[in-house]
This record gives sequence, C-alpha cells and structure tokens, in this order.
Amino acid sequence: MWLYCITVAAIAAITAAFVVFADDTDYINTEFLSGYGWIVSSRASERVQLRLPDTPDDVYNQYNRLQLEAGLDLTPYYGSECMRYTYIVLNYPEPVESEVRANVLCVDGKPIAGDIMTVASDGFMRSLVFPR
Repeated sequence: MWLYCITVAAIAAITAAFVVFADDTDYINTEFLSGYGWIVSSRASERVQLRLPDTPDDVYNQYNRLQLEAGLDLTPYYGSECMRYTYIVLNYPEPVESEVRANVLCVDGKPIAGDIMTVASDGFMRSLVFPR
C-alpha cells in the first residue's frame, strides 16, 4: 500500500511541476505579446518543437524581415532548437473571415520572434506590430 501512495504522490508532483512550467511559459509569452498590444488566449493552443536552419533561405529571410519590423532579429538564433507556441488573438482590430493566431518562437524559454497570422487560403502573416 505504501508503494502505491508513493507512486501516486510522485505522479502528482510531476504533473504539478509540468502545469506550473506550462503556466510560466504561457504567462511569459502572453506578456510578450501584450507588449505589442495583443490580447490572446491564456494558454497556447499548439506547441511545436522545431529547429531553425543553420543558413536561412528566402522564406526565413522574409520571416526575419517581419521580426526586424518588430525590433527583433532571428540572426543570432539560426541553428537553434526552439519551441513555437500558438495563441488565439482576441483583439484583432479588423474584421477577418477566419481565426487570427499569434505565434511566439522561444529559445531556452525566452521569446525571440513571433508573428500574427491566419491559416485561411487567402490568409496573411504580419509582424507583431499592432496595426493602428
């Protein structure tokens, strides 16, 4: 019986640590996005691990131009492992046909880049700069 109690306690502790870590990450990312004026869902709807290329191609050069508009730069992070967190945007200032999402790229838990986008066939991808 005591082994069962210890196992249950260990699983509960691991689960609680994961939830706290997830909450911290979501808090950091939502605060990062709010610094640009975005109000987003409190929890990421998607989390994807990816690796930035060692040498950027045209797509990443174009993506980095969006980052530069927002005062960010991917250049020091090429070749790094990162996580992409996706949040639902709640305050997009223009009417759109589909859900607007905010992506945040993090290296070692620190936001380094992001974008605002839709996945519609006629969708868009924009910098984090809030449209005025």
